[in-house]
Amino acid sequence: MTSDAPETRKPRVAILSRSFSKSAGGAENYAVNLAEQVVDEFEVHVFCERSDVLHPGLTIHLLRSTIKRPRWIALWLFAWWSWRQTRQGFAIVHSHENTWHGNVQTAHVRPMRYNLFAGARNPFSKLLVYLNIFTSPRLLAHLWLESLRFRGGDDRVVVAVAPALGDLIASTYGVHKSRLRLVPPGIHIPSISNASDPSILSKADARKALGLPLEGWALLLVGHNFEKKGLAAVLRSLPLLPADVSLLVVGGNAKQVDTWRARCIQQSLEGRVVFAGTLSDVAPAFAAADCLVHATLDDTFGLVVLEAMAANVPVVLSVAPYCLASPLVQEARAAWMLQDPQSEQQIAHAVATLRMDADLRQAQLDHAIEFVKNHSWSQVARQQVRIYRHLLSGESLVP
Repeated sequence: MTSDAPETRKPRVAILSRSFSKSAGGAENYAVNLAEQVVDEFEVHVFCERSDVLHPGLTIHLLRSTIKRPRWIALWLFAWWSWRQTRQGFAIVHSHENTWHGNVQTAHVRPMRYNLFAGARNPFSKLLVYLNIFTSPRLLAHLWLESLRFRGGDDRVVVAVAPALGDLIASTYGVHKSRLRLVPPGIHIPSISNASDPSILSKADARKALGLPLEGWALLLVGHNFEKKGLAAVLRSLPLLPADVSLLVVGGNAKQVDTWRARCIQQSLEGRVVFAGTLSDVAPAFAAADCLVHATLDDTFGLVVLEAMAANVPVVLSVAPYCLASPLVQEARAAWMLQDPQSEQQIAHAVATLRMDADLRQAQLDHAIEFVKNHSWSQVARQQVRIYRHLLSGESLVP
């Protein structure tokens, strides 16, 4: 028997993300995973400049442009193009970029305005900041887009990926608390290590494939910007640790790798540091590692931290304000917290203690697994769907 009832069409959602790829960075990975999670309830269209994502539930629209530099012009071009493409026909426009349009704006980094004025403690230093802004087309363009992004409106939601980031946005741009939402990154729970799974590399095989010593402790650092991820301090910590402690560095472009490899030679560390470059699959890196050192100097919610926890790898993590999500991790006792990520002594002490104290290490891993279970992508997606549904209901966000 067939039904005569018309098929209910899914609400159309536009996702704006310039680099729609899981390998492009944490924010881009977040955008892809979240989009893939909501396709059962929404008709999802992605507007981007580049993408390697193949998903039957996603319709990808590419901006065909050769303008890459200067970057501020490329940003404005993408904002204008995506606005033109999504003016009509979409129930929700969800932007992961600085744009003046979109009723859901997900912020992944500290506001530029906050970064510029954070160190200006007196009128003279503030004057210098203003002079710098008004003589820089790049800064003016970025700040104007940013201010338009966070402007008021009872139908515009600002999503922060960490609680402290939401606080910064509220204080910097006066965003009403009722318009702020928290949707942290997630993890695919099936990726949690299972020793009986034949698809998971053994530690020895992973180390052999990556060129690491088969014996001793292997530290792992993952990131595209080595300076911000604290590589300098991690390198300084190696001489303070036993000679069988090595470091695997994943990420970075060829120029970065060459520069930092030369620094390792200058510090007589070339035999203890392996640069793997960008990996399409980071699972072998986690299989090879004994500890993730995320001594970041500027982060919101590092997805690599969740990935390490899911892979049963202990984590050493910077406290806030270096990592804005750290209060969540610290409350869960899911990582060793670095009070000063630039201190090689603190890093060496953390690594040595975790290595020697098996009970402490296992307790941290147990807490980390529970933390990860509460941050699956399916749970994160439900938070995002609630935001979409609220907007679709037509109810005001601001009382």
